[in-house]
Parts: sequence; structure tokens; C-alpha cells
Amino acid sequence: MTNRTSLTAWTTLFLSALLTVAMSHPAALGSEGTEGSLHLVSGTLLKLDLTTGRGLLRTDLGRPIYFDVPKAYLFENVIVGARIALRLDEEGRALRVMDTSVPDLVADPDQSLAASAPDAVDQ
Repeated sequence: MTNRTSLTAWTTLFLSALLTVAMSHPAALGSEGTEGSLHLVSGTLLKLDLTTGRGLLRTDLGRPIYFDVPKAYLFENVIVGARIALRLDEEGRALRVMDTSVPDLVADPDQSLAASAPDAVDQ
């Protein structure tokens, strides 16, 4: 019984160490040409100046993210105040812009279900 318990403990310890090492080295992002490591950030667009090629995004945690705009056409349909997601390269250049607006998921309550629900006051 002692051998089996110690073997299980050593196996658990070994697997935990292996998992710790694996988690400490994050996998590289998929290959997207020669752009190196890419970062995805999302938030509210605070400033956008296409003449200077600079912009400012505020994340949901309030952190400012300054970025460069190498291709102005990426921001053709984007307005200041919009919620967007940006894919940035290691030098802070916006390579892709995505709209992150949340669709209206709240539907009007179904009157037939509301009418058949018991009132909490009656109980």
C-alpha cells in the first residue's frame, strides 16, 4: 500500500512540475508572415489622427494604448468613441481593426410566458 501511495504522489508531483513548465512558456502565435509577435487589445477609441498616423485606445481597465496607423484605410468606417479591437505588432502598429459592438441580446419578454407565470405575491 505504501509503494502505491508513494508512486501516485511522485507521479502527481512530476505531472504538476511538467504542467508548470509548460504554462510558463506560452506558445507562439500562429504564423502571420514576418510580423513577429502580435497583440490583441480592445477598448474605446479615444483619439484618431490619420494625418499623423497616431491613435489612442482606452481599455476596459482604463489603460491607455497608443498605436500607429500605417494604413489609413483600416480606419475608414471607425469613429471616435467606438468600441474596437486592434491587432498590434511588437512596434505598436495597428495591423487589423475589428468592430466589437455587442448586438442587442435583450429581447422583449414573451407576453404569453409572462401572463402564465405565477405571481410571487400570491405565494
